[in-house]
Amino acid sequence: MNATSSGHVPYRTCIVCRSKRPKGELLRLVLDQDRRVIPDRRHRLPGRGAYVCEPCLGSVLKGKALSRAFRGRLQGVSPLLTAWVHRTQGDETGCQTMEDQSSCVRDAKKRPRLHTADTVAEDF
Repeated sequence: MNATSSGHVPYRTCIVCRSKRPKGELLRLVLDQDRRVIPDRRHRLPGRGAYVCEPCLGSVLKGKALSRAFRGRLQGVSPLLTAWVHRTQGDETGCQTMEDQSSCVRDAKKRPRLHTADTVAEDF
């Protein structure tokens, strides 16, 4: 969680369910140069951000929440975000939460890989 020296924890609102949660519990989404929605796990990418809580990840790809949050027409959703949502919902890797997913990604990077095509086939 992000806490300043005064102990203040910033809260953000989920764009789907409108619940307020500590910023660290939410996934931040931003637009890339082509106006596609991409995940910002580290909350560091520039530009307007929109936040989604973990239970709402499956519904964020449906409806108008993304276009409303980013104030306009979108060019789509990045394959990375789509894969993240499907993994979270389908639990293909055994990772239930966003925190678990980050450790699974870290562990996956430690495994030896032979070819880039093997990585894509195994990870997705």
